Amino acid sequence: MDTNLLLTDEEYLQKFAGKHETPYIYKLLRGNQALFYFGVRHSRKPDDPQWSQLADEWGKFIAATGEKRAIMFEGGQIPTSTEERDEAIRKFGESGALLFIARDAGAELSWPDPTMAQEAEKLQTMFEAAQVAYFFFARSAGAWLRSGTMGTFDEVLAKAATATSTRIPGAPADVGAYSVIHETIFGHPLESAQQEQLIRASAPVYHDSVINDIARADSRFRNEHIVTEVEKFWNKGYSIFMLFGAAHAVIQEPALRALVNG
Repeated sequence: MDTNLLLTDEEYLQKFAGKHETPYIYKLLRGNQALFYFGVRHSRKPDDPQWSQLADEWGKFIAATGEKRAIMFEGGQIPTSTEERDEAIRKFGESGALLFIARDAGAELSWPDPTMAQEAEKLQTMFEAAQVAYFFFARSAGAWLRSGTMGTFDEVLAKAATATSTRIPGAPADVGAYSVIHETIFGHPLESAQQEQLIRASAPVYHDSVINDIARADSRFRNEHIVTEVEKFWNKGYSIFMLFGAAHAVIQEPALRALVNG
């Protein structure tokens, strides 16, 4: 796998951000193998129209492939015995939607992202440990604030602090510690008026602070790790259905096309 073919976040921002369709969908075929990529718009809304597109693409994947199939999901592993469709989507977003759609397919399930501990270990070789911990805190809090389904601002911060401390060795468990880090970086307290800044903090496309630098380094590490895992499944003869955010789909496309066409 030539990971040098992955787009950088800067290349994505300059050439593609805001210019591609979302969901971003492509299909790569070689012999009796297929790689279908559904670059999703992250959502936990059961009435999101992209779920019907997801079901259509899954049906096409089933029709085009044999029994040796794998599904690759973004993020950490979730339970496979989900409840009803709407509840699965509210809990797990697009992963819950596809697990429901593909529940009887017998496909192998894989979550090829590195663990947060692996991400943190890599990032701590380049940045201060406190800044790395804040990045993961902000990433969780920002995602949950965008979804609007995880409670009030203060409730989200408490959940994000707990989640970060349980996954990152040595990371603080209390919001107060992250508030101190936030004020050191941004010059003002962490409060609800700063919600948008907190959401932007862990996004690689911005340049507001060192936390965005960490986000870009993490994005590169994640994308390299993901396509390397895809290569392992592909070389074992699997057809693969990938469900990741649309930006990942675009960034990874040149490397995946080279893999399939090679």
